[in-house]
Amino acid sequence: MAFEDKMNKLQSSMNTQIEANENQAPRLSKSYTLKQDVANELASRAKEQELTASRYLEKLLKKEFDM
Repeated sequence: MAFEDKMNKLQSSMNTQIEANENQAPRLSKSYTLKQDVANELASRAKEQELTASRYLEKLLKKEFDM
């Protein structure tokens, strides 16, 4: 009896996690090449805000596109 209870509890938590993941927008993985001076500036500004360069760039793009 305890085994079935654990299985039911585990199964319901797995279903909840799957539903939560389906509601999120998919992330795209693209690769772009930046000029060295632009990449260095991006990295230094990101470091000032304690972000990774990709997160900082995402923040800039969201601001630019009014998102």
